[in-house]
Amino acid sequence: MKIRLNKVRLLSMLGCICSLANAADAAESVDAMELGEVVVTATRTSATLSDAPAAVTVVNAKNIETKNASRLGDVLDQVPSLYLRGGALGQSQGTIGTSGMSLRGIDQTKTLILLDGQPIQDASSGKVNWRIPFIEDIARVEVVPGAFSSLYGSNAIGGVVNIITKQPDKREFTAKIKKGWSDASGEDASIYFRDKMDNGLGLVAGLGHQNRDSYVNDFVVKTPVAGVAGTPVTGAQAITTREGTPAHLVGDLGATPWNATNTTAKLFYDLNASDKIYAGVNHQETRQDYTQFNTYLRNTATGAPVSSGTLGINGQRVVLANSDFTLFSFLPLHEGATRYFVGYDGTVGNGYLLKADLAKIKRTYNFTLAGATATWNAGTGTLSDTPNDGLDGMVQLTFPVGSRHTLVTGLALHKDSVNQQIYALSNWRNPGSKTAVNSGYNGHSTTISVFAQDEISATDALKVYLGGRWDDWETIGDNFSVVAPLGSTLYPTRSVSAFSPKVSAIYKPVEATTLRASFGKSFRAPTNQDLYTSSTSRGRTTTGDTNLQPERGTTWEVGGEFRFTENTKVTATYYDTRLSNLIYIKQILPDPAPPALKQSVRINAGKAKVQGIELGAATKLTKWLELDANYAYIDSKILENVTDPLSVGKRLTDAPRNIAGIGLTAQQGAWSGTLNMRYVSHIFWTAQNTDIVEGVPGSYDAHTMVNAKLGYAFTRTVKWAIAVNNLLDKKAYSYFLLPGRNVTAEVDFSF
Repeated sequence: MKIRLNKVRLLSMLGCICSLANAADAAESVDAMELGEVVVTATRTSATLSDAPAAVTVVNAKNIETKNASRLGDVLDQVPSLYLRGGALGQSQGTIGTSGMSLRGIDQTKTLILLDGQPIQDASSGKVNWRIPFIEDIARVEVVPGAFSSLYGSNAIGGVVNIITKQPDKREFTAKIKKGWSDASGEDASIYFRDKMDNGLGLVAGLGHQNRDSYVNDFVVKTPVAGVAGTPVTGAQAITTREGTPAHLVGDLGATPWNATNTTAKLFYDLNASDKIYAGVNHQETRQDYTQFNTYLRNTATGAPVSSGTLGINGQRVVLANSDFTLFSFLPLHEGATRYFVGYDGTVGNGYLLKADLAKIKRTYNFTLAGATATWNAGTGTLSDTPNDGLDGMVQLTFPVGSRHTLVTGLALHKDSVNQQIYALSNWRNPGSKTAVNSGYNGHSTTISVFAQDEISATDALKVYLGGRWDDWETIGDNFSVVAPLGSTLYPTRSVSAFSPKVSAIYKPVEATTLRASFGKSFRAPTNQDLYTSSTSRGRTTTGDTNLQPERGTTWEVGGEFRFTENTKVTATYYDTRLSNLIYIKQILPDPAPPALKQSVRINAGKAKVQGIELGAATKLTKWLELDANYAYIDSKILENVTDPLSVGKRLTDAPRNIAGIGLTAQQGAWSGTLNMRYVSHIFWTAQNTDIVEGVPGSYDAHTMVNAKLGYAFTRTVKWAIAVNNLLDKKAYSYFLLPGRNVTAEVDFSF
């Protein structure tokens, strides 16, 4: 049964939750709702959750433990307005660790993802490898929606997701072993240790490995063409494309088994009671492989498998080529990241807090791609190798100015560098069979920033945050090609400046009520890929534009949180974001056009608006049972797009209209359990919103996923758990087929 949600029903649901909470007279306080919980991302300083100038969602270590988590996205399934698919989720299969993602309808290139304050967006495309964070080392994740370029600069249009790792504040040793079946078939194992010694020295070390057999999730769909039918075949399944065109399902691309490793090592040293220094290294590496494709077609006369040729399916002409099973198989694939960091956190002078850190992340990313005439096992192809790195440095000073002002100010440096090489391969299945360099590009972008924010305690009930950030962005790059289209270009240095102001206010008329309002401007600088790449896909060459301007956002929002009882909290937020200078791809000549004339270019072409409502509720129903629920209504619309006028008035891609979640968490004696439901409405992949059909390969279906986990503690040191994902075994596509019902068993040893 497909679940359809609307605003009226969900408002009613939240009201019922409040009524249930009022009846729970014997309930104790809910730890996750404590007013005193401290967050840092929304202000760059320590602030209680109720004083944060945004609707912050915190996912802490306790929350993470209740999830069947293999990857970061698995623990964020109850965050309002956050949509994740593909590589963000541990059991879902894509070809890479990146994924589709949006926060309040704004995609991941315009939502800043931080690891301990450092951006982890790829220096080429701006996308995120969600495998980088080591689950065992995550202390909490702070999701801060809204315009935050005033504190964090580029990319923070939709908000900031800050992954904060553990410090050695206590002794902890854990060892975990996990086994999965069905679509989660595989094994996980990890060991993790942290300790704080009496002499002030602290250390953290961890190692984790994941192995997945994968499952079939990517399919071959062919549409009939005009002409006389060819060799009769059987086995095809009549379906449509996601746009509704009649088509045939003729095969699949097999499974994509993968393995991943995470390691971390960190040292901390307390210089005194208030000052510390720290350093460390994290490493993550993923390798993804392939299995043989499957054709569903059989020669009607001989019964032999058919994977190419001019065919006849129900009297229609269908042309099938080897490339249908190889051309878009981005495998083998290797992706990795190594992050080094050092820092100081302490005090200077009288009441001045000083924080300084420096971090460098080096990323590897390469995959092979078959040529048009290649077979499954052999033939020419290319290797795309895109090493890139980021360097971040920051010095921040926090100090009081009088009795009612606290000033946060600082300097920041961010550098992105990428060096892509596209190699010709004699055997596309062997990345070592390089014969020549076909093309490539280099890009280097540097941003120097200064920021300041004044926290003003106007009255005992009213607090105002007033701040802004000046970013000076500079870029230089080049590209070349020794195959058609030939050429090389060295682009001169250019720079653009951006000022991002923001004002926020928090008002507490009574202790149980907090009201918030804010207005801010934000931006996202073009990526090196936007500026310098020239790539060919499906016969069309798309080039960057070095004159691209930053994408811009203007956001205002109002909302608050309300405590009806000691154990019940309800939150509500309304927001409005206007986007301009959006980067789109413009076709110089529309299809059909000769191959030599199929040219496209990236330009600043679009404007859009996103308006929405977020609702949330959390309560403790009994001493042992907690409930939380959330709902987001996201209304997005393209207002202007000169590259594609038919997209005007349509929804933004990767932006569901409705997201809803309900979760139950139980703890009774040695037993623990969770039951979570997440609903995501249909999203569009095409700017014109033509992909309206669901339930076919490549579609983006409205779907409801129910996950459950049951645990038992044999002793304080030995725990066991079993988890079932997609409990109702719903079949749905998010381009790739989502995992069916799967089971995972886990044993934890903690000392």
